[in-house]
Amino acid sequence: MRTPRSIDDVERLETSARSPRAHREAAAVLSAWAEHPHPDDEANPAELLSAAAWHLDQAGDTDAALQLHRRAVTAEGTTTPGARCLLHAALIDAGRLDEARHVADDLRRSGPTVLDCAGMAENFENVGDLQQAHRWASIGVNRIQLANDTDVDDDDFDVVELLNVRRRIRQALGFPPDDLDEVDL
Repeated sequence: MRTPRSIDDVERLETSARSPRAHREAAAVLSAWAEHPHPDDEANPAELLSAAAWHLDQAGDTDAALQLHRRAVTAEGTTTPGARCLLHAALIDAGRLDEARHVADDLRRSGPTVLDCAGMAENFENVGDLQQAHRWASIGVNRIQLANDTDVDDDDFDVVELLNVRRRIRQALGFPPDDLDEVDL
């Protein structure tokens, strides 16, 4: 059995890879770690596979990156945002819009987390689909039932992230500020 890996180990791979070859090597290492998890690893298999997918994307290996994103969706553990959010963004970047739409629909039906909603809203915002971005921000707001409670704790990262994304999207759509836009974060 290998020694446990820390988040620092993962970040060290991320920051040291500066060429396509180095990104591919980092992805191979991270994938291997994901295949043989250690009970004391700080990063779970889903996080390791998502990190490996990022490296392959940086190396220009889109198909291989998408395969790893798909594996991360079913792997043990969770990612932040969720692995399906990351897969959705990668599919959009790859121009596979039908597949991205399918992933978005599956995520929506499964009861996404608040942070997933913020991530999906940003995915759509990044490609200029502000209507879908607003829809996802609204789903997130409904999930936390902020419509009746505007007391937000600044250390609640998920809520703060969602409200910041929502505010930006609403401004881009030309909507007047509402109570949630006025929440002091």
